[in-house]
Amino acid sequence: MTATRVRLVRLRTALLALTFAVLVLSLWAFHSVQRTAETVRDRTSHAVLEVTAARAALVAADAAAVTSFASGEAKLAGPGQEYSNQLALASQSLARIAESNQAGETGGNALQVVEGQVAAYSGSIGQADVHFRQPDAPVLGAADLWHASRLLHAPGGVLDELETLQGRQREALNQQLSSTGVSLATLPLWLLPVLALLALLVLTQLYLKKRFRRLVNFPLLAAALLVATIGMALVFTMISRGRLDSVAMRLDGVAAARDAQIQAADDAGQRRLADLLSDYCDEEQGCGVTADEFRMRAGQTSNVETDNTRVATAGTKAVAADASEAAESGGREILIPVGTLLAGGLILLGMHARVEEYRYRP
Repeated sequence: MTATRVRLVRLRTALLALTFAVLVLSLWAFHSVQRTAETVRDRTSHAVLEVTAARAALVAADAAAVTSFASGEAKLAGPGQEYSNQLALASQSLARIAESNQAGETGGNALQVVEGQVAAYSGSIGQADVHFRQPDAPVLGAADLWHASRLLHAPGGVLDELETLQGRQREALNQQLSSTGVSLATLPLWLLPVLALLALLVLTQLYLKKRFRRLVNFPLLAAALLVATIGMALVFTMISRGRLDSVAMRLDGVAAARDAQIQAADDAGQRRLADLLSDYCDEEQGCGVTADEFRMRAGQTSNVETDNTRVATAGTKAVAADASEAAESGGREILIPVGTLLAGGLILLGMHARVEEYRYRP
């Protein structure tokens, strides 16, 4: 075997080995990002958003119920239509959280606790309605309303549990993003096999031109173009991974806007509840230490109006858009394997004739 044929065989082997490396690494990166993107789009982002929606709906329901009882409308319409609507929205959100839960068994157990507490809360509101309709039992109604509010607001209550569950869903998102093992920052490392293959294809072209005095090897040129296309597919895969980071940041923005919205609504509702309790407390003995402390805190809360509902709504739409864009494959699931295998076939074709020329030479 001549030295030239040995060199050609080694070049062909190196080209095919790098082609295989490009195939494996590109497919792994694509499927890793794609699986995570689809999970974030279909489940994780929904879980985080629905927890915030459930918290907001429960606070709005509580504020609406207190307003109805405080204004006297409850004697005609009970807790009111707004209370019923918001409680229904909260129940729907809890059902969606169960479908999208990414916090595992811990999240499922927390949801069961919350659902039980919400049922108890609704029962207390119902009892308050019954008592407020009776001329001789409004004090009992106020006590029921106080108990219902504590089910939501007390440490370990519904809002506390939901806030903890929201943190767990957000942590699940962090774990999913870190599990991909790829990012825009590491793009140069992932492109190394592609760049090495392109460089070797160029060097092979130059060697063949010098050795065989031919201007270009067209199969190898076509293979180089395909490899460059695979490199671009890898770049777009990393861009999709970057959009997942954008989803996480937007989710944090929505959560912050929701928190401000919830706080503003809760402050107003708790002040109205404190005023309502004052009407039924003994002037000398007060309402009891716990209730009196609550009334004092409620009276000190701010009444700053915020425009966070619009911000949260816009942020939710942006989360959905970014998540959908991140999960858009752009046909890369076909382009990467087919393009890389075709490039390997072109390399074999382009090198075959040159290698064969030296098969029987001394």
